[in-house]
Amino acid sequence: MEEAVMNAANIFLSAMGKAMQAGPIEAPNALIAAIEAQSDPLQALSDWDARTKIFESIGSQFTFVDFVRTSGKPPSDEDFDQLTGLLRWVLQECATWDSDVDPRRIRLVALLVVGQFTTMDTNFWAAVPDNFKPNDDLLAALERVIAGLTMSFTTRGLSPPIWESEAIERFEKADTGGDWIGIAQGWRLIEDGFFPSIAIAQAAQCLDRFAPQHLVRAVSGLRQMASIMSVALSLTPNAALRVGSESTNPHVQFATTYRAVSSRANREPLADTCKEFLTQILIEVSKDTQRWAAWMRVFNCFSSRFPELQAPLGSALADADTAALQLYVDTISLHWSCQQTRFAVANCLRTFRDKAGVEKRQTLWNLAYQRWTSWEFGLNGTGESLTKIARCELDYALVGYVVECLDDARRQHMVASLIKKLWAVEDTWHPGIVDCLSKWYAVLSEMQPLYLAMSIVGTKADWIDQAPTMRLPFDPDKEAYTVLKYGRPQLA
Repeated sequence: MEEAVMNAANIFLSAMGKAMQAGPIEAPNALIAAIEAQSDPLQALSDWDARTKIFESIGSQFTFVDFVRTSGKPPSDEDFDQLTGLLRWVLQECATWDSDVDPRRIRLVALLVVGQFTTMDTNFWAAVPDNFKPNDDLLAALERVIAGLTMSFTTRGLSPPIWESEAIERFEKADTGGDWIGIAQGWRLIEDGFFPSIAIAQAAQCLDRFAPQHLVRAVSGLRQMASIMSVALSLTPNAALRVGSESTNPHVQFATTYRAVSSRANREPLADTCKEFLTQILIEVSKDTQRWAAWMRVFNCFSSRFPELQAPLGSALADADTAALQLYVDTISLHWSCQQTRFAVANCLRTFRDKAGVEKRQTLWNLAYQRWTSWEFGLNGTGESLTKIARCELDYALVGYVVECLDDARRQHMVASLIKKLWAVEDTWHPGIVDCLSKWYAVLSEMQPLYLAMSIVGTKADWIDQAPTMRLPFDPDKEAYTVLKYGRPQLA
């Protein structure tokens, strides 16, 4: 199927190139007639039944398009000439479209439908040659399409489940109040079933290609998250983030960021330019304490959900004040062991380390160390028990604390204190053997970032182990009595 799509794309590009030359035009007359029959042509693209009839009409005139798109087989010469003529009609209409001549936007809608019909999941307007541009009247009309966008959640047929109605109600309430945490929670419940309308997708992609400032202006006037998200989802992550970085609308910044970094909305690595756009957005948000706190709750609690956010976030932290650094550290959800999340946080902090000055680095490392020591592996009052050596999301920062905040004497003192604490476990009263083992593993867990840091001080080695590694103050093969009491140490 992938090969078929590639072949179809090549056929389309070849036809587009030929369409730039003079030749016969193939107007989509059946499509125009079907659109003309609608009371509101633009709105018809959002109605399931009307949209189906509209696409059936163009499919009846250009029957070979679906076959070429799915099979990847080349069309006949006659069919290729027909496709070229259709694209030539699109280019002519784009160059001459007049709002006074097309007040009901019939031919405008036809352009959008042809763009969707001939390419489906790819971007029609990205294939248009650089030496072509739609006229200003058409671009202004497309800007109005985006600027006038409003959305409501409805279902066809039976009433939706109560939970779904309640989720939508909470989402819309959060949207109205600018509650970023509520918006994110609500969006996660509905995003898998949310798709931009054809009109919005085509209008956004055309403006992004030929008049990006028109797109920024149009979307910046919107205040409804679903509307803005429909535009963001119509664009590539790079294009979406460019819009977000050039807009001062908080909803636009949030939607474009989510679209680009969520592992559910985007599964492709961001380009360097994209990361720069994202860094600009994050730096601006970090200067608003209330908004930054909410964004960190959304994007930073579980870093592995937003892998592409990490490097830009690290760059933004290098430019952030202490309050923003504190919020970053405090919102990381800590667990005993999760390699994926540990590595995600490490990716952020590695970039931060490269770009921040030593004083700012020391500030963050100290904040992380304070959070870690007060956390105590989540054992206090929880009834939880450690049965293996634990690691956590702050490990990279903890190594940074030992390397950059402590001198050698303080490091040696910390080692001695922890060893003393470890051997004192057996002399302390515990409610049961499980509690004793848990305390033993807690002290061993405290030792891990310290031992790693001391082994790499003065080197260029990474501050996090890529493979699970256990560091002990004793050799289990030579400490039979210790192993008999506590078992052979294990790494979570």
